[in-house]
Amino acid sequence: MTGTIAEMHMYLINIQNGLQAIVQNQQALSQRLIALETSAGNQLTTLTQQFQSLRLTHTQEKKQIEFNPNKTTNQEENY
Repeated sequence: MTGTIAEMHMYLINIQNGLQAIVQNQQALSQRLIALETSAGNQLTTLTQQFQSLRLTHTQEKKQIEFNPNKTTNQEENY
């Protein structure tokens, strides 16, 4: 082939190669998306199981003051 027909054939081959590359990229992205969805689903399942085993408890807060009149501080001993 020569001339215009040969050029058109070359352009069509280039277009075909470009489209094949686009399809391959889309397939790779699709596989990565499926893997990401699977991973996210597994992590959500694990997190849900962890929350189901979580138990929150609350005990009454205890405040107290200790008083010992027989104990002296260092300042009192120095005077």
